[in-house]
Amino acid sequence: MYYLAKLAQAAGLAVVAVGFLTSFPQVMNRQVLVVGVLFFGVGWMIQKFMIKN
Repeated sequence: MYYLAKLAQAAGLAVVAVGFLTSFPQVMNRQVLVVGVLFFGVGWMIQKFMIKN
């Protein structure tokens, strides 16, 4: 479960980074930003609430 959470977080950061790099001079597409934040948020929620440390 830990690796699934970290994979989701890394995917979210990668989506945001690729979206930023592909549209660099202009503003990044909001839909891409939302998808990246959702992926990261899902990974964070898994890590925070489903993994008991």
